[in-house]
Amino acid sequence: MSPTNVLSAGRGRPAPGHRALAALLGTTRSQVLRQVAKAAPATTSEIVAALEVSAATVSHHTGVLGRSGLITTRRDGASVRHTLTPLGRSLLDAHGLPVAPSTPPSP
Repeated sequence: MSPTNVLSAGRGRPAPGHRALAALLGTTRSQVLRQVAKAAPATTSEIVAALEVSAATVSHHTGVLGRSGLITTRRDGASVRHTLTPLGRSLLDAHGLPVAPSTPPSP
């Protein structure tokens, strides 16, 4: 079980908002989106470490999330940083999932 999988009231199942988001996006993609929301902005390396998946997997899913308008991605030196868009924030809010406060982009 991944560290970001939040369980509901000790029943061993993901909480309802997490299940609904996973049904919509897929389990790994929803975990990637939630990790971006937590770390805001999150680097690919941070997501890899948190979810215990490969960098290729994270890159694939962040690409899909970016093309869907849920996150933005920018290169920052050797790192790639992913940030939630207003649409991504709205999707998580609609599912009752936590989102870190917005941080303004660095110049």
